[in-house]
Amino acid sequence: MNQFLILAIDGGGIRGIFAAKLLELIAKHYPFLDRVNLFAGTSTGAIISACLAADMPPDHIVALYKAAGPSIFSRKFFLGPRLIEKALQSPYDMLRLKAVLRQVFGQVKLKDMPRPLIIPTTNLNDGQAHVFYSFDCDPKLPLYKAVLASCCAPTYFDPCVVDGKLLADGGMWGNNPSQLALGVAANSFKAPLSNIKIISIGTGHFNECYNENTSHWGLLNGWKIRTLTEFVSSLQSETTFQQLALLLPTENLLRLNFSQNNLIKPDEFAQMETLEKKAQLTFARCEQMIASFMHRLQPECG
Repeated sequence: MNQFLILAIDGGGIRGIFAAKLLELIAKHYPFLDRVNLFAGTSTGAIISACLAADMPPDHIVALYKAAGPSIFSRKFFLGPRLIEKALQSPYDMLRLKAVLRQVFGQVKLKDMPRPLIIPTTNLNDGQAHVFYSFDCDPKLPLYKAVLASCCAPTYFDPCVVDGKLLADGGMWGNNPSQLALGVAANSFKAPLSNIKIISIGTGHFNECYNENTSHWGLLNGWKIRTLTEFVSSLQSETTFQQLALLLPTENLLRLNFSQNNLIKPDEFAQMETLEKKAQLTFARCEQMIASFMHRLQPECG
């Protein structure tokens, strides 16, 4: 059997522009996107993966983030301190996000994706993972609804109801969907593990969220709820890839991400230019590794 190529993209809010820009740079040098057998994306990664599975060029996705980011992360009206707001409501309007996704995807159905797509979400009714599969889904389900559900991150957006299920961000359990995609490739597509290759794109790893000088470990001061959420998501993403490395040959894996000390929060749309520069620096730093992976790809896919 020929190789089975997976492209998996992490969640991370506005930091998705890093992944989109990095994919734009890679695709300009190595036109590999038409060789992807399975797309997988969580939260902001679901937006990018859905766009790619629908054959939208990466540079259009970068433009989408620039155009829609400030609108999506425009705060709801709240008469009171921001600290109190976080305790009483989600600061961003899920309907704004829904409107953007409807504009992007229209009434395209999930089942009509040209290539297989998986989107992780979380079912709040039963505390279970809920995954949307383009090749095994309600034929009437609009693509935008599946993407929206994966993007409804706790403490940022309210959850949404899809097909009678109360759904929220897939990043609560699968911020890096590459291991899920590996299982789908092996079970649903019968791809041997030795033939599966994975490109996994992160949205930032942040090194100094906590330190030993903290004297009070309350939810608001020491742990800091938003920092804790991002820390857990990043930890899940990194450990997922470490587990993949135990299952697949090293040469079958390509993980691309950036690392820095200070956290860039998922709603910091003012950081988009910085994130684009991070993508350029990451491409330059990893160019030899990317080239090596892509060249190994070509003989089997060409």
